Amino acid sequence: MKKKSEAFEKRIHELDLFRGFLILLVIIDHLVWSINFYCFNSAQPFLSSYWTSTFRLVMRQLVLFAFMFTCGISCTLSRNNKKRGAILFAICILITIATYSLQLLPMFNNRVIKIDCNILLVISLSILIYSVFQHLSNKNLWLVTGALMLIYFFVLLSQRITVTNEFNHFQSILFSHVDPIKNGYVADYLPLFPYIIALFIGAIFARKFFAKTPHLFKKRDWERPICFLGRHTLIVYIAHEIIFTIVFMGIGAIIK
Repeated sequence: MKKKSEAFEKRIHELDLFRGFLILLVIIDHLVWSINFYCFNSAQPFLSSYWTSTFRLVMRQLVLFAFMFTCGISCTLSRNNKKRGAILFAICILITIATYSLQLLPMFNNRVIKIDCNILLVISLSILIYSVFQHLSNKNLWLVTGALMLIYFFVLLSQRITVTNEFNHFQSILFSHVDPIKNGYVADYLPLFPYIIALFIGAIFARKFFAKTPHLFKKRDWERPICFLGRHTLIVYIAHEIIFTIVFMGIGAIIK
């Protein structure tokens, strides 16, 4: 208990709290998808309407940008971004190997579960790229961020990328306006751009607001469980995906 209490007291609780709320929203979103996909074959009207609703599409983008923004704050506070990025990248490779292997099993014959480019890969690549520029001054870091914005807007004005083969799918790791999930190519997907930009902006924000004043508001006891989730976001993210898959696949097999 003492170690847990010390973690709550010593860490920047605002960051853990914000991340905790974000991962709760992700869990709720994935819960809806898992119930609809595994139990109803994506045919339950209410759950399906939520999944394609404007509300969810807007909220998803806000949560993704907010999540990458907090990752940028963590990058500024981290002692070794190259190590963090490399470890997360290795985890992404393991997830890719595992999901592509499971896709070959008969029980997943009619379901696309393979994953090779999702939020975890985007975070790992963004951290590794940021580590190259982390020693720059604030002004120069803004210039790098501006360059990333120009790259993205240039792509927006250029020909759209479609996922029709392996090479185009590799391209879509960087940019994409066509969702490979809808094409039945992968089970989860997120391109590097524009979300890497949010990480860089978060890093600059942290330099300004967390350099001298590490806490923006006072800690409260009610924050502890949410901050716990925020401290262990990676574990919570991977664990809830595995648990939801096992539980709702089992329930789906029973009710069918």
